[in-house]
Amino acid sequence: MPYFIAGLKIAGGLSLIGAVVAEFTAGAAGKETGLASRILEASFRTEIPKMFAALVLVSLTGIMIYLVFMGVSKLVLGKWHEREIKSSQ
Repeated sequence: MPYFIAGLKIAGGLSLIGAVVAEFTAGAAGKETGLASRILEASFRTEIPKMFAALVLVSLTGIMIYLVFMGVSKLVLGKWHEREIKSSQ
């Protein structure tokens, strides 16, 4: 079980990276585009503050995904796995 949850923490961040890179390369059609399209659009128009704002939002999303899985890890493994017991003391 600890290995599964560790894999979820890693996969959560990598899935966000994969989504952003896929949107960079393939693009998104329509009006409802994601943050990666906003980053590209801002860089083409040299709107540096908008580009960095979208980059910060993507970074915060990755951090939130990691923290959610960290909370799941503490909830599921809290009193069962040795590492979680040591980190809570």
